[in-house]
Amino acid sequence: MSVTQKFDGLREEVRDNFGEDIVALRREIHEEPELGFETEKTAEKVLAALDGLPLEIQTGVAQNGVVATLVGEEDGPTVALRADMDALPIHEETDLPFASKEDGKMHACGHDGHTSMLVGAARTLSQNHLRERLSGTVKFVFQPAEEGGGGGRVMVEEGVADEVSSIFALHLWPGLPFGTVGTKAGPIMAAADAFEMTVKGTGGHGAMPHLAADPVVIAAQIVMGLQTLVSREVSPVEPAVLTVGEIAAGFAFNIIPETARLSGTVRTLDANLRERMPERIEELAQGVARGMRGDAELDYRFSYPVTQNDADASRLALGVSEDLLGEENTVELAQPSMGGEDFSFFLEKVPGAFIWLGVGDVSGLHTAQFAFDEEILPQGSALLAALALESLSR
Repeated sequence: MSVTQKFDGLREEVRDNFGEDIVALRREIHEEPELGFETEKTAEKVLAALDGLPLEIQTGVAQNGVVATLVGEEDGPTVALRADMDALPIHEETDLPFASKEDGKMHACGHDGHTSMLVGAARTLSQNHLRERLSGTVKFVFQPAEEGGGGGRVMVEEGVADEVSSIFALHLWPGLPFGTVGTKAGPIMAAADAFEMTVKGTGGHGAMPHLAADPVVIAAQIVMGLQTLVSREVSPVEPAVLTVGEIAAGFAFNIIPETARLSGTVRTLDANLRERMPERIEELAQGVARGMRGDAELDYRFSYPVTQNDADASRLALGVSEDLLGEENTVELAQPSMGGEDFSFFLEKVPGAFIWLGVGDVSGLHTAQFAFDEEILPQGSALLAALALESLSR
């Protein structure tokens, strides 16, 4: 299927007019990654790139977030486009000429790309000939603290999603063919929750374990036992993940310590299962620990809810992709990812869609080697602009 007249020339217009600037901005952001809510320099770069455009600018949202509003020529609803700005605590190993200058910090999840693509969309839609086509308002939302900080929740609490009729976000996606757009109705990303557990025992000499209650051994048994919550208590056709990612105990090779500590994550797609997991984790851990003369205390934190796409918004996104990029570059996803995403907080408030934009066979997200072909950036900007145009034409 060829590209239709609806968005004819939009990709080329973005690439030719703004492509170099979008790439340059991405590189500037990549060189100076910032974590969590501390995205002050990134926000300054965004503001500089938006300077001179016919936008109403709000700063200091969720500490260092930016919301830029473009009012169309005619009255109508409001569509929001969101990008995340924060980086990860990872030491970069890409050898890029614009690699991170901040030791132990890296844009390893594509947020530098998301931010620059959204700036490109703002610059594109601010042109008079496209602004005239907007029957309503576009909010460009630049969000801090997606990576575990819950910046999306804070933005919703501060009213960013109020009076918004629909919302969309893009995420660069390794493994999806380069330039391919993928999304689906319903769950597209899992609820991502976290727990910490303290395993209590009785310390002693490493040569006399019978006089102690070894929390290291107890913790090991708990880790193995927790796997049965998924393998034997969750339906095999219902996705769930329970991973213990950290375990720590002891301070000397020949001393049995008093305590051990576990931490991990739980990923679910079903709300009822999500609610049941803390109780069952605690019951199992305490049962194992008490059976071995110890005890266990659980601290469970509900973090990001399921990223739930609206059916109509998903259909709109797939249709826009087909019109802009062609049917051969558009795919309705068969399965969600068990990764988490705090765009979910926006989707609890406003109907919308979270969309994957393929970057091909590259190193995975959250790895020190993650990098992508920057030719994808103008394409993403064009897609965001087209989503806004289509949303406000209905």
